[in-house]
Amino acid sequence: MKKIILLVLAIAFVVMQPATTFAKQITIEENSESTILLDVARRYYPVSEIKQYIDALSANDKSSIQLHFTDDENVGIECKYLDQTEANATKDGDVYTNPATGRKFLTYAQVQDLMDYADAKNVVFIPEIDMPAHMTGFFDLAKIKFGEAYVRDRDNGIAWGTGDEAGNLDIVRPEAKKFLMGIYDEYTEFFKSRKYFHMGFDEYTFRIDEKVDFANEMYSYLAGKGFTVRMWSDMVTKSNISDLNKNIEIVYWGWWDDVEKYDYATVPDFQREGFKLILTNRFYLFFVPSVANVTPENNARTISDIENVWELESWNYNFPSTLENHDGIMGGMVCIWGENSAGVSDAAIREQGVAMYNAMFPKLDKFTRVIDVDDDIPEDIPSNPKTDDGVVGYVGGFVASIIVLAVVVKRKA
Repeated sequence: MKKIILLVLAIAFVVMQPATTFAKQITIEENSESTILLDVARRYYPVSEIKQYIDALSANDKSSIQLHFTDDENVGIECKYLDQTEANATKDGDVYTNPATGRKFLTYAQVQDLMDYADAKNVVFIPEIDMPAHMTGFFDLAKIKFGEAYVRDRDNGIAWGTGDEAGNLDIVRPEAKKFLMGIYDEYTEFFKSRKYFHMGFDEYTFRIDEKVDFANEMYSYLAGKGFTVRMWSDMVTKSNISDLNKNIEIVYWGWWDDVEKYDYATVPDFQREGFKLILTNRFYLFFVPSVANVTPENNARTISDIENVWELESWNYNFPSTLENHDGIMGGMVCIWGENSAGVSDAAIREQGVAMYNAMFPKLDKFTRVIDVDDDIPEDIPSNPKTDDGVVGYVGGFVASIIVLAVVVKRKA
């Protein structure tokens, strides 16, 4: 009887043995971040249409949608500071229009619905409020509320000027900064549940000596509100990159065709300075739909180029730029811009934009992390991960238990 009891105990010992592994390290692959930017300033999209982009993104983890809410053409979101509100709008079904400008916008209730929908689909929602350039949409609202001189006065107005630079804020004027902070205070409160806030800062070519300090100041304000802050890359040069706060995440798009001939910072420059980056590419990953260019031939060629020519290393237009490593690179972004899109259907834009995203996604190099393994495999490890020996298993524990079982039975025989 004792022998039977001991045998049962020995078998239980085998079954209950913790797994052991031959490997000392395990390498885990994780998706890079993948993003679609949708320009809802230059083109109005219904809530139901934007949700279809979120549905497409939800197929992948670590995906995000960035809504470019403001630009020269329009403020595409409610703005109480400048009296563009749901209460003041004309309403046609679910479409709200500012009667003073004739332009459509998304209400706060609609944007909240989109954020809730993205959360439910596990898609990160990133708002972009583009300043201090591309602000004509805000200026148009400001002229209605405060008057023309408030915006355009050459000596005291908040705008830089009245020519090509008309959409740029003069960041050194106290009234201009007060104006900008009034906008920021409203949007940071509304978007306080979001992790990221993209502050724009593209194509601002003025105030060369002051703009990095201004970007750092805006970063400190936004970070103080709890946001991870992102901005476009093109205001950063080789001369000022070392002065920019390293906690700002950079979305690199390559304004100049051959950026290395100019003073503009390159992706390797940002890597050397320790920045984190999202890479897009205005030749391969920008989609600017128009009646002329949205054709089956053009669409097919774009997808073919992404699948067969573009690589993550192709950060600079269509030149064969390469990277020595992927340090700091978090993922990639397809940008869908709306300035020329009149006459193109929402469905045609979505079909091509999502196809571009789906072509990009498999070519984003995956992140890897290496975990040291002692006796137990961590709970978050996949069932069959790769290791430095090529094997992670339970054989060691099982064999050891069999040996113990044999010894016990032999001693008691």
